[in-house]
Amino acid sequence: MHKVRYALFYDNHTQQENPDVGRDFDADAFAEEIRKCGVDYVTFHARCNVGMAYYDTKIGTRHPSLKYDLFGKLAEACRRRNIALTAYLNGGISTVEAVQHREWRTMYMRGKDPFGRVDPFSITMCPNTEYRDHLLGMIREIAENYPVEGFFIDCLCSFPCVCPTCVKMMKERGIDCNDESAVAGFAHESMLRLCRDIAETARAVIPEPM
Repeated sequence: MHKVRYALFYDNHTQQENPDVGRDFDADAFAEEIRKCGVDYVTFHARCNVGMAYYDTKIGTRHPSLKYDLFGKLAEACRRRNIALTAYLNGGISTVEAVQHREWRTMYMRGKDPFGRVDPFSITMCPNTEYRDHLLGMIREIAENYPVEGFFIDCLCSFPCVCPTCVKMMKERGIDCNDESAVAGFAHESMLRLCRDIAETARAVIPEPM
C-alpha cells in the first residue's frame, strides 16, 4: 500500500456545454510539476458530478468535447513518476445520466423536490435502481484498464427515496414507505450495501495491501 507523504485532490466538474475540455492539458507537464512539488499521491476525476467521463469509457458518457483519453494520459504520466493515482467518481450525483435515465433518479417524499434535485445542476441517484450496476461497471472498467491505486467515490449519502424500486423493496420488507424515519433508515441501509459492493468490485481487480 502506498504510504502518502503529500497528496493533492482535484475537485473539477465540467458542464457538457464546455467546448474545449482538455484542449491545452499536458499530462506530462502536469505530472512533472506536481512531482517537483513533492506530490506522491493525487486524486483526479474519471467521472464528475455532471456525469461526464474523462476517459475512454464503454459504459458511461465521455465529455462530448474531449478528444482523447485525458485520465489515461494522466495515469501513465503519474505511473512513470511513481505518483499514485486515485480515480474520482461521484457515486450519489450524476446530472447527465439522470437525464438519460430518469428511472435512476432519487424520488423524494412529498414536500421536497420530487426529482432528486439538490440544486438545478445536481441530481441525486437511487442506489437500488440499475444505476448501481452502471456505477459498479465503471469502477470495474477503470480498475481493469488504468494503473490506479484506488477510488474516491463522492456523495455516498443516504438520500431518502420513494421511487418505484425502493417502494417495492420496502413493501417486501414490511417497511412503511409513508414513514419518513423508516424511509431514511432504508436509504441508509441501501447506501451501506452499495458501499460494500463498491469495495468488493474494486478489490476483485486491485488486491488489498498485505
